[in-house]
Amino acid sequence: MSKSKKIYHKHNMNKQQIDYVTCVIGALALMTGKSCGFIYKKLQSAGIINDYLVAAFDVLHTFSLEYVAQDIIELMKKKGYALC
Repeated sequence: MSKSKKIYHKHNMNKQQIDYVTCVIGALALMTGKSCGFIYKKLQSAGIINDYLVAAFDVLHTFSLEYVAQDIIELMKKKGYALC
């Protein structure tokens, strides 16, 4: 199985959702000065990717990346995770 098919299967996402999650991770990396890998691991461990970004994709993708990234930073704080 190719790497991209593993990602689709693991997160149950379509290509648009994967592209969106990738952009959000990139925006968070720029805002926090952390690596994309670090951000991905934190979001994954907190359940943010599936339970928030994918679950609410239809609504979230209409907001700016900056807004969503800031919202995720606040959500992560409430869950006890620090990105900064």
